[in-house]
Amino acid sequence: MNTSPLVSVLITVYNGLPLLKDVIDHLLQQSYTNIEIIVVDDASKDESLSYLQSIKDERLKIYSDGKLGRGKALNYGLSKCLGKYVAINDADDISLPKRLELQVNFMEQNPDYGLVGSNFIKVFGEDKEEYSKKSLDNNSLRLELSKQSCIQHSCVLFRKSIMEAVGGYNLNIRYLYDRDIYIRVAKIAKIANLPQHLVLINRHENQYFNNQFKGYERKLFSLKYGFIAIRELGLPKYLYFTRTLSFIYNLLLNLIKSFKLLWKK
Repeated sequence: MNTSPLVSVLITVYNGLPLLKDVIDHLLQQSYTNIEIIVVDDASKDESLSYLQSIKDERLKIYSDGKLGRGKALNYGLSKCLGKYVAINDADDISLPKRLELQVNFMEQNPDYGLVGSNFIKVFGEDKEEYSKKSLDNNSLRLELSKQSCIQHSCVLFRKSIMEAVGGYNLNIRYLYDRDIYIRVAKIAKIANLPQHLVLINRHENQYFNNQFKGYERKLFSLKYGFIAIRELGLPKYLYFTRTLSFIYNLLLNLIKSFKLLWKK
């Protein structure tokens, strides 16, 4: 009998092929084997659902309940997870073999932590890779939540009881589901990143949020969540000023760049 804690890997997918095949293959080959893979197909129009249904592995559990959208699909999948831990894996990102093993070991040794992420390798096609160098400790990450989503969503492993305590993902927003839940978790538990690069993060032109959530709207929403982090986590109040100043500076910088481009035309 396997006495190691069950890990639920949660994937939501919309038109995930062809990358979805590598995603599932790598999860089934993890060094940590006591897992279930919960996949919520969000009404894919390609052959993602057929592909998933063709896999003969009892660890893979597939759900399809029409078009839900990202937030609802995450919460729906969470309701199906049986594990002590829930690992998020986007449908186009690759978990390297020891990801779950290292993250579970950390969480078992540190019961006061609500989540753990990791460093990652950002992949741009076949020719370019970038290795992240994320902050690792709780205090640094709490401060960084006032500036950015400092934990890659596809690298995070949550303690499920903590996810339930904060009410899952926030369905009242359209963007920044990850940063929002990190702030709520950090309010009641410690957070961390592992130093190892444990996930390949694929960047490509078909990614919905990178295409839809950008520009001024993205920066303004990010500033709003910076203020939320400062308030909810009891961070120093001078951060209100520095985050606003940084927002204005970057806004002016982008305006100058736009004017230069127009002038050249």
